[in-house]
Amino acid sequence: MNKIRYQQHAAHLWRVLLLVAFLITSCGEATPQSRAPNATPALTVAEAEDVARSFLDAWTAAKFDEMYNLISPRSQITSRDAFQESYRAAEQTLSLAPENPRAYTLHTDRTKRQGTTIIVTYDMKFNSTVLGEFSDLDRVMRLIVTPRGWRVAWSTMDIFEGMAGGATLRLDRTRATRGSIYDRNNRLVAQDNTPNYAVRLLTRNYPAGNPDLCFDRLAQIFRLYRPDLEKYKAFTGQDNGYTIGIMSEPDVQALRGSLDQVCLLEYRPQTSRFYFGGSFAPQTIGFVGPIPAEQVNNYPELSRDSLVGLFGVERFYQKDLGGVSGSELKIVTPDNVTVRTIYTRPAIPGRDVTLTLDRDFQLKVEQAVSDAYNAANWAQFSEGAAVVVLDVKTGEVLAMANYPSLNPDAWRLDTSFDTGTIEGYLKNRATVNHATEETYFLGSVMKIASTAAASSSGSFQLDEIVDCRGTYRSPDEDFTRTDWIYLEPNRDPNYHGRINLKQALTSSCDVYYWTVGARLCQKDPALIKEYANRMGLGVRTGIDAVIEQEGYIPDPQSHFARSGKRWGTGDCLNIIIGQGDLQVTVLQVARMMVAVANGEKVYRPYLVKTVGYSGEAPIYAAETGDAPDLDVTPEALLGIREALCEVTTNKKIGTAQWVFWNFDQTQVQVCGKTGTAQSGAPYPHGWFAAYVGQPGQTPDLAIAALVLKSREGSETAAPIVRRIIEAYYNLPAEPFPDFWGLPYELLPTPGLGEGGPPKAAQ
Repeated sequence: MNKIRYQQHAAHLWRVLLLVAFLITSCGEATPQSRAPNATPALTVAEAEDVARSFLDAWTAAKFDEMYNLISPRSQITSRDAFQESYRAAEQTLSLAPENPRAYTLHTDRTKRQGTTIIVTYDMKFNSTVLGEFSDLDRVMRLIVTPRGWRVAWSTMDIFEGMAGGATLRLDRTRATRGSIYDRNNRLVAQDNTPNYAVRLLTRNYPAGNPDLCFDRLAQIFRLYRPDLEKYKAFTGQDNGYTIGIMSEPDVQALRGSLDQVCLLEYRPQTSRFYFGGSFAPQTIGFVGPIPAEQVNNYPELSRDSLVGLFGVERFYQKDLGGVSGSELKIVTPDNVTVRTIYTRPAIPGRDVTLTLDRDFQLKVEQAVSDAYNAANWAQFSEGAAVVVLDVKTGEVLAMANYPSLNPDAWRLDTSFDTGTIEGYLKNRATVNHATEETYFLGSVMKIASTAAASSSGSFQLDEIVDCRGTYRSPDEDFTRTDWIYLEPNRDPNYHGRINLKQALTSSCDVYYWTVGARLCQKDPALIKEYANRMGLGVRTGIDAVIEQEGYIPDPQSHFARSGKRWGTGDCLNIIIGQGDLQVTVLQVARMMVAVANGEKVYRPYLVKTVGYSGEAPIYAAETGDAPDLDVTPEALLGIREALCEVTTNKKIGTAQWVFWNFDQTQVQVCGKTGTAQSGAPYPHGWFAAYVGQPGQTPDLAIAALVLKSREGSETAAPIVRRIIEAYYNLPAEPFPDFWGLPYELLPTPGLGEGGPPKAAQ
């Protein structure tokens, strides 16, 4: 209270001193006429107003040199350079906008003459990139008679009243509250100013005497890769602490008991922008961090200590979520006493964003992927995974998960995470959204589009028989291609035999599709691309709020433009099974499964439903618009669907039947396609794409999962997808395959029996 009274008294005293200084300046300007009080001034009021206009016109045009020429000789005690710098410094503080930065209004009806002094009243209007437009009203300019006529009796108070005696202009900024992010059911996903805890592992000891029990529990709760925690064993017995993850207050209350039984932990309280689960879809919805130094000028509406979106939805909707920082323009003394507040602009809170994601389901998907990596022998080689789950009826994104994940708190200036954490994330490419930002070979999942091309174009009948003997030799090639089954250990027989087109899709028979590819190539080599594009492959989906790549489905023209080589039958044989130069995104594959499942439309996936303030009409609401038709014949679509449903149920030829052998398909039907694709390493990419729903009804979900550098899609992606389906329908979770716990064995490399590029497996 005493401090407040002191500041008020100091401010009052400062104003008195300023008034005295003003009066001394007024009396101290010596002119010939002021020394002759009985003289009749020859200069008119109108002439004084003209000088005032010239001064203000020069200021409006930022012609400070011209302004200096209009001030009185005594005022020119201030050097020309100092005069100009005082205006430049003030206007830098104001952060004037490039368009119409200054304007004035002269009130001639209020001009007063006091002997040889003219008092002119005027208003100044400023346009600031920070404050917007604001006015400083009822300003006073004093003009006096000099040998050169009327001149401005200038002081720094002509910049802003109160700027004298060392007082300076200052612009203070206050952060705006960032808008919140909600899921499709209006449950919080991200919120500012939320109490939470940084959970730190203390390595001094382990309550259960076994660090492995602690690490297992931490990896499961925080969705971490268990081997990454092994490094902390070296610090056992030392008083070290390492932040492992972030928890909400309710989660600490619920989980602390079980955690403290096996780990010695510190729960450090903090208040920050909190993401549900401690880290929530960070590559998709993104997170915030300090404004990068080189981008400060890109955010004039924000204080420099504001946080801005760095990835995903947080970045794409920064203007809405970020709001506008509060600003206060004032004059302060050297000892920080406020002399005058010129203008105050309150902070404008950011708008809220509502997503299509399902909060609880998203975390279950992330948990399924994380649990798989902590159980599987292939995880040691894998460089990540991506899963996309779409609503079949709308194209809305219900979940989009990536692995490895990251913690947004590492980007805070006051983070408790170790230095080097961000570098580790970048090294492991944890900031990359594998679902949309990168493209991959599709492998045998491409056979869905290939079947559509073969059947819809009339080139193949769904019941047409081909004898698949495990190898294939094209008349245009001087080598033999081998089917994936041909090299499969313990296969008897190691070929598919006589099968039709639907059975070829179910069994993923390469020989059949090479036969298809050769015929399509002869008929029209662009047919494969045409139908792949129709089904959403190799074209951007148009999704909002995340970066997406276009992908590429080759045809003769684009192939020649890229490589300078002519198209041959071998190119068709590669593309037909999802290899060669073909590249797609995981999101595109999920979109294709939406189209197959609904049978009509190729929907545009989207992530953001609405943007706006709570209780008000949104300023943005997603519109799905007219989605393009699937444009596949009903017969072809029916054949594809039947074949995909056999993939998970046919005990003889279904490539994923062993994954779903005990799944109750009478309650929830799963139809899908496995795929294994080249990765440039001995460990292939594993795919599984599916649609899921109640039998006899339009399916609910379309799912695409990709596990990088792992094993066959049936062995890696398919078990993860089953776990995701079980989570969505609240079904008991089937244990992951037993062989995931055995030593990893390299797959035989299917491809060309006599050398050549690798090809797809199941």
